Amino acid sequence: MRRLTSSVLLLICISLLSGCGLILGGGSRQTVGVQTSPPGTKLTTAPPTGDYTTPTSLNLERKNSYVLTFSKEGYSPATFQLESHVRGGIVIADVLLTGLIGVIIDAATGSWSKLSPETATVSLTKTAMIDGPDTIKVGITVQRANDGTKLNIQSNAPGVVIQVAPTDRH
Repeated sequence: MRRLTSSVLLLICISLLSGCGLILGGGSRQTVGVQTSPPGTKLTTAPPTGDYTTPTSLNLERKNSYVLTFSKEGYSPATFQLESHVRGGIVIADVLLTGLIGVIIDAATGSWSKLSPETATVSLTKTAMIDGPDTIKVGITVQRANDGTKLNIQSNAPGVVIQVAPTDRH
């Protein structure tokens, strides 16, 4: 019985020294999972928290809302919004269980809040919808001979069609 009383008193002391949001709500930070199609996409956050490559998990402060910006060469950039919302149940528990101390701590640390959605899945749109190499090199050689000029055009990629048309010389 004495051990149970000590445990209850310890729990009450901890509750009074910190807010309910810190104890019950998971603290002042939240992990958000991020997936993209295609993987290997560059991710930045605003407010800035660092540069990431997807897939990844972000450990963000609950009190801030964030804009996630995705970019990858060959794809249109995309953004995703994470909103910070106050959790009413944590606020009520703070007032009832911890009084003014818990309310002040949780309000200052953002432990009352939650980021939503809890995961971000983003698909980027390819800017060029053709198959083939990222770069095609074309070489042009001009050879002059007694019987006229010879123009040789070559590409490093098969199937490349090149049109040559005379220009009007006036």
